[in-house]
Amino acid sequence: METDNSETWRGLQMASEDRCSAYDRDDYPYPQSVEPLIAARLGGWWSPYDGTVFENRSQSDIEHIVAVSEAHDSGACRWGSRRRSEFARDLDNLTLATPRLNRFEKRAHDAADWLPEHNRCWFAGRVLAVRREYDLTIDRREAAALDRVLAGCTAAQIAMPIRPDP
Repeated sequence: METDNSETWRGLQMASEDRCSAYDRDDYPYPQSVEPLIAARLGGWWSPYDGTVFENRSQSDIEHIVAVSEAHDSGACRWGSRRRSEFARDLDNLTLATPRLNRFEKRAHDAADWLPEHNRCWFAGRVLAVRREYDLTIDRREAAALDRVLAGCTAAQIAMPIRPDP
């Protein structure tokens, strides 16, 4: 991994992505039972990325804010199985999304290649916090993309969708 120990961005080590070991999604397990916990933290069954409100649990996917493969290439490839599982199930890094958005739009992208339609300040704040918590590196492109978002933020609170009266 190419790193310059003197170069940091917002407390994160700047480094190019590095797949220091083979990536296997199964190395980052989490139980589906975290989904209701995510919904409770969000205040309901909805996606902060696009404001979609889900009528039932089957309409949502669990989504990693810092994608697992992105984390793998940002230092997690050096972790043991316990730390990988801890990361994969960390509620601070989990949200809900539509299957279409999770599987075909965001996928394994970082903030340089994908930003949510809604709640960009919240998203940028979560990415930064999760990367700091797990001592993950960040590359220049993602740091620049997050800087552009954060420059326009006055707060990082999540904005819930407006629900019509029943």
